[in-house]
Amino acid sequence: MRDLLAQAVERQREVRGTMYAGAVMQHIVGAKLDIVTGGGLTHHGASVADAPSNRAGDFLIGDVAIHVTTAPGEALIHKCQNNLGSGLRPVIVTTEDGVGGAKALARQAGVDDRLDIIEIEQFIATNVYEWSKFQREDRSSTVAEIVKRYNAIVGECESDPSLRIEFDG
Repeated sequence: MRDLLAQAVERQREVRGTMYAGAVMQHIVGAKLDIVTGGGLTHHGASVADAPSNRAGDFLIGDVAIHVTTAPGEALIHKCQNNLGSGLRPVIVTTEDGVGGAKALARQAGVDDRLDIIEIEQFIATNVYEWSKFQREDRSSTVAEIVKRYNAIVGECESDPSLRIEFDG
């Protein structure tokens, strides 16, 4: 996961104005959630904002609104406050660097004890270990399953096929 995000960030630096890291994060989280829920989630392009479609977050599962972002800001914390006001439990999935900022903003807004902030590598890695039953020989097939679903989501939601992941597990 770390290497994948590093590649996305590097591509973003090379091609100004693109948001590869955010797109990769959103769709890899979506792939994991599809596997966890057995599919049926609605996926959107990474550049599709929540507000015009009146979405509670990038993903809504039960009473949990999941927000995936590389750079949590005050607007996201405000959205989380709205989630809480609507009876939803907000979860922010972000980068290692984003965790500290999100925690500080949540604390400043007085909601730090009512939302969860999770670093994306841990969000994905935990399931990879669990699903592979902590067996080295099963981790590759677990990652391959996530990548396969990720590539399908990219094919459905994005116009840039270069977002696809090549994985030789």
